[in-house]
Amino acid sequence: MKKKKRKIVRYRRRFHLNIGIIIFLFVFIYFVIYLISYLTQNNISAYEVQYGQIARNRTYTGLILRPEQVFYSQNTGDINYYKKEGDKAGYNDLICSVDKTGNISSEISQAGLDATNLSNDELLKIQNSITNYVSSFSNMQFYNVYSFKENVNAQIQENLYINALNDLSDQTNSAVSQNTFSFERTSVDGILALYTDGYEDVTADSFTADMYNPASYTKTNLKGNTQITSGQAMYKIATSENWSIMVPVTGEEAARYQEEIGENSDSFVLHVKFRKDDTETNATTYIKDLDGQKFLQLNLNNSMVRFVSDRYIEVELGSDKNTGLKIPNSAIIEKEFLVVPKKYVGKGDNSSSDGVIKITKDKRGKESAEFVSINAYAETDDSYYVSQDNLSVGDTIQMPDSSEQYSLKDTAKRKGVYNMDKGYAIFRQIEVISDNEEYSVVQSGTKFGISLYDHIALNGSEVQEGDFLN
Repeated sequence: MKKKKRKIVRYRRRFHLNIGIIIFLFVFIYFVIYLISYLTQNNISAYEVQYGQIARNRTYTGLILRPEQVFYSQNTGDINYYKKEGDKAGYNDLICSVDKTGNISSEISQAGLDATNLSNDELLKIQNSITNYVSSFSNMQFYNVYSFKENVNAQIQENLYINALNDLSDQTNSAVSQNTFSFERTSVDGILALYTDGYEDVTADSFTADMYNPASYTKTNLKGNTQITSGQAMYKIATSENWSIMVPVTGEEAARYQEEIGENSDSFVLHVKFRKDDTETNATTYIKDLDGQKFLQLNLNNSMVRFVSDRYIEVELGSDKNTGLKIPNSAIIEKEFLVVPKKYVGKGDNSSSDGVIKITKDKRGKESAEFVSINAYAETDDSYYVSQDNLSVGDTIQMPDSSEQYSLKDTAKRKGVYNMDKGYAIFRQIEVISDNEEYSVVQSGTKFGISLYDHIALNGSEVQEGDFLN
């Protein structure tokens, strides 16, 4: 018997929509769109404004002027010094001796080569000097090593010469009586210097601009002399701690320093740092105009002894530190604005915002008035600085409640930064107080400026007005 064939009917499986897949696709598409948007848009880095300070120090080369008295020899012969440069010299102190025959001077010079003649006390003093120097040594002052070495050698020679002079007292007394040997003693108090340079009689009042010439400066070294002639300089004494430094500055710098001078005064106090040894002090400062060249005259009453060997010296000058809102220079840009006289700015009939009445003419020359809103980014006493989005040079505006018209013609640039607190770039004017290579300090609390903790675009040159912050 034949089996019946069964007819099998296949049913289509119904498609069931999975909500998980829908959510996944939605998130995936959103992520792709966001990623594309992020990669194609300008990524703006923000900087949070903080309080800070910048010192307005600048380095100058100044000319030192101080009261100096030169002493000249009345004899010709060999010379030996018993004090080193920078030593304090009191009245009637022995500075040097002059030997007409050269016999005693030769013995003194020979004794100066034998360090075994130093006493224990003298050796201890030299050892203490070296120990103190080593303990305070800094790599930043490496140049002082040579100066210190020279001072130690001079101190050793000074002690040896004095010892030799004491040992030769009988010979020196005899030579003095025969007028062949003389002790040279100072008649004034002060600090010993063993060079001349022609500036000894120059004062701040007699100084002229052409006297400042560090490039051609020369001096005559006296401490290397072994022989001297009558009338030749032996040494000089700086007789006062009151001294001056003449510093040439530009007219712009002089004007800035002029702002430091108060009412009923012709001077101000300026902070001074000496580059030679990094010491600091304050100087009473005057601004001088000498033959068209501006100079700062720094008057001091201390520290002179440390620079008695110098005529020209490098100094850093600064009038304290300027404090304000500190921002990176990379954030600062210049933007050009249209200058609109304030008397032409008013309120619209149906608007509370500021704007101007813009006058336009059709082809027939018929005038029509339109109120145009403006955004002021800065101002002076009589003008606003506005963007050129709705107005431009050549547009005509009319004074409110008047028929007087004005054609816009002036533009001006203002320094500023882009504020990002609203999520997009808005120009804010700044007033720079002080700056250096990396940062600027700007005035806080200004009408169109920035405030503490504002977020600004770190690289202002890469941003345009209205750019969104990612």
